[in-house]
Amino acid sequence: MKSKNLVSLFVAVIFLVLAVTGLLIYFGQGSHIVDHTHAWFGILFFTAAVFHIVNNWSSLVGYTKHRRTGSIQKEFVVPAVVAAVFAAGIGFDVPVFDKLANAGKNLMRGDGPRKESMPQAKVDSIASAVESAYASAYSKGDTGALAAIMPVKTATMTEAGTVLYGSDLQLTMLKRTAPEELKAKVDNAEALDDHLIIVRGTATSSTATAPSVYTHVLKEQDRKWKIVAAQRAYPSVQ
Repeated sequence: MKSKNLVSLFVAVIFLVLAVTGLLIYFGQGSHIVDHTHAWFGILFFTAAVFHIVNNWSSLVGYTKHRRTGSIQKEFVVPAVVAAVFAAGIGFDVPVFDKLANAGKNLMRGDGPRKESMPQAKVDSIASAVESAYASAYSKGDTGALAAIMPVKTATMTEAGTVLYGSDLQLTMLKRTAPEELKAKVDNAEALDDHLIIVRGTATSSTATAPSVYTHVLKEQDRKWKIVAAQRAYPSVQ
């Protein structure tokens, strides 16, 4: 098996997948699977490209420099200039590059209103399931179940204005000397995109004299919806 042939075919196949997923993303047809495929094949392409450069180093040097005079070949100047122009245009956010980057999505979207990211029924179902699981885990003192819904790094702004993290909440649960029952009622749920939901609701605790309102930011991670940020406050009118 010839290594040069193997690497070249790897580069060709990976490039084809990158081209297809890249076009899907450019025209606004991306999804969780498409994004992850594009990212992983980008890593594979980089690895294969390194081996390709190593295997063809002498040829690439020949394309870049004149063998006799050592001067830069004209064929190298064009791709170098194009790459520099695009890098500078994107880096400095030149309007024409911004328009070009969004042209595919705008073409597919047209002049009509943007399609809803998720049906509201699905949004409500996800929000209700996550909030119910969160309240159940908290009431039972199940730190494992709570960590699966609210990671240890999730920050929560409390009614008092202090910030607690998921790890702090778990520690508080372990130190509880009396049972506490938490109930959460979803008042409103809104999808910002296919992987992000804002939930506003009302929570009541068996140890609190008054209910509190809350806002949870839900994010889909590894195909599971989790609370990645939270804020609690007492209602202005009770």
